[in-house]
Amino acid sequence: MADMIARGESVADIGTDHGYVPMILMRDGISPRVIMSDISEGSLAKAKETFKIAGLDAPDGDFRTGDGLETIGRSEVDVVIIGGLGGHTIVDILDADIDKTRSFSRLILQPRKHSGALRYYLYTHGFDITEEALSPEGKFECEIIAAEPSSEQEREAPYPEEDIRWKYPGTLMDADAELAAKRIRWKLSSIDEQIHNLEKSSEIREDLVEQLKQDKMYLLGLIESKE
Repeated sequence: MADMIARGESVADIGTDHGYVPMILMRDGISPRVIMSDISEGSLAKAKETFKIAGLDAPDGDFRTGDGLETIGRSEVDVVIIGGLGGHTIVDILDADIDKTRSFSRLILQPRKHSGALRYYLYTHGFDITEEALSPEGKFECEIIAAEPSSEQEREAPYPEEDIRWKYPGTLMDADAELAAKRIRWKLSSIDEQIHNLEKSSEIREDLVEQLKQDKMYLLGLIESKE
């Protein structure tokens, strides 16, 4: 996430918790200012401790307690980071004040789940996804999405929110083909199991089986595109 920040950009880290990303940005001289925000004083205390251990100073006013984007002003920073939350929760934070959300030059978002719902929201609300990354964390591959407001405030989606292309866009293969293929193979295994269970059922959902088979073909095509 820190690698997506350009030198000189100011940042607000929403839900900062231990404040690791802000610490890296300040320690490495990337950002001149980082606002750290979390919903409770207890959570924010972890970020203060991280800065203390790292020997870094930040103004008290840059440690803020509050919900979502309520703690920062319109255009107060260049980039807003929101990581470690579910995609639906991130959508709720962005949508609570969409005009304020659009006032920032860039969003860097790391959904723990429901990334498809987040991509769908960004697209339909006029944000362009400019960069995607995958980063290993234990047995997981974390998705990181960078987005910028476009000239359009809303757009009609090319396919429904539940379409698998929101969850597994082709851009994931460009971000990291090896990690993306690992995620896709796990999904393919899940699809095969679903198809098997549906075909054994006394009431076969042929429409659902057909959709799952189409999803499988799409995912196989993503892997083959990089082989």
